[in-house]
Amino acid sequence: MNQPHADLAMRPPGTVKAASTIPKAVAIIGGLLWLLLASPTVVESDAYRYATALMSLIALYYYMRAPIRPRTDWIGWLCMGWAIYVMARFGITLWLTPQHDIGASDWLYAFPFFFPIMGVAFLLYEEVMEKIVAAYFALVLVMLVATQHLREVFAGETIRPLIMNNQIHGAVACGMIVIFTLFWLLHYLTEKDSDRRVARFAYIVSPFIFALCFIAIYGAKSKGVWLALGISLPVMALVTLTYLRMKSGVVIILAVAALLVAGIYGVRHNLDKTAGPTLSAAVAMVENVIEGHEMGGVVSNAISSTNTPVSMDERLQLWSNSWEVFSSAPVFGWGNRWLERWAETRYSHVQYTLLHNGYLEILVRYGLFGAAVMGFMLAVFIRAVWRARKAGIIPRAAWHAYILCLFFFSLTLLSNSNNRLAIGESLAFASSAFACWCHMRLKGEYLTAARKRPELQAPTRS
Repeated sequence: MNQPHADLAMRPPGTVKAASTIPKAVAIIGGLLWLLLASPTVVESDAYRYATALMSLIALYYYMRAPIRPRTDWIGWLCMGWAIYVMARFGITLWLTPQHDIGASDWLYAFPFFFPIMGVAFLLYEEVMEKIVAAYFALVLVMLVATQHLREVFAGETIRPLIMNNQIHGAVACGMIVIFTLFWLLHYLTEKDSDRRVARFAYIVSPFIFALCFIAIYGAKSKGVWLALGISLPVMALVTLTYLRMKSGVVIILAVAALLVAGIYGVRHNLDKTAGPTLSAAVAMVENVIEGHEMGGVVSNAISSTNTPVSMDERLQLWSNSWEVFSSAPVFGWGNRWLERWAETRYSHVQYTLLHNGYLEILVRYGLFGAAVMGFMLAVFIRAVWRARKAGIIPRAAWHAYILCLFFFSLTLLSNSNNRLAIGESLAFASSAFACWCHMRLKGEYLTAARKRPELQAPTRS
């Protein structure tokens, strides 16, 4: 991260940045809390929630003490206003209909309330963030090595990467780690003014992280992640070319592509066994739609067909139910009463209420209005990070890691409700905190701490 040109010029004399004055113990605790916030990519637990709460309290403490601090503008009010709307609607519904069921994770949509203060937390720890990021990749490598299942993977078995509740979550985490690692490495390969010790560390650990992640993604046998990564990898390759000299960049990308193709060819029978039936069923559905059959009938026929794989069949039932619930309240959704309507759907007997589609999760609860508000917030955050890149506040690798991770994650939401998982919630906190920090930096805002006034010296006698 770079120092904005206006920062020193706009800072009043007699003040220093609060980030420069925090005690060493607070800096260490904060670094550990940031690692816990990112921990769902290696260990699926709720530790990130407690870390976020503690980080918010630390940031709020220094925010309230600062003589000069960022002003809460319309972006902050938007985040908190949406959260208040969610909690008010949740509370009113709970009060008026105390007997209704509460769906799992319905209240997580109020998390944007913490986004602005987490941006302040990023502001507070910006000077040590490079070390925190390096520590994160060290943790990733240790966890990948400690939880590797090479023998099982090459034996064709399905494995659960890292420490996750199931293999799909682990595959999504590994895909995100691949994107982070790529642009972390590219940053140190191309930015010669960066910390050379961290750069050498990145050169050493990145190849091992790449190899272990790709092996884990293959072993997890998550078709949705394979598809998302298959779309994301060509985009990542094109972006990588902008960092390297054209000739050397093309050679490196072709070499990596050749290795991937060779690996895919070597395990083609296993891939066909895993994804072949699902692909065939999906192609058959598309062909029926193209021939003019009504979509609802095509879905019903696929669900009743014995040729449809079990996992696909269950997802189709969930998506059919979700669309039915959404269609009955398309503008504002059902809020935390959606399970009541779910019980009346055609395939209400399906055993899950995790909808296995992140977009339907939002539409069922908050309708088109909620989707529009949350989409607008995301667009504002993306614009803030992009403008920070244009202003030279952040390196381009940070921008590319941010936008391509969101792109990959958005693709995984098509087949799984990852936004309701620990990995999705922690990504929301971390990416939004970063975007809010970029927004504050663009405005030249910071936290200050008043300098200690020198003690008055007693006059000396002549």
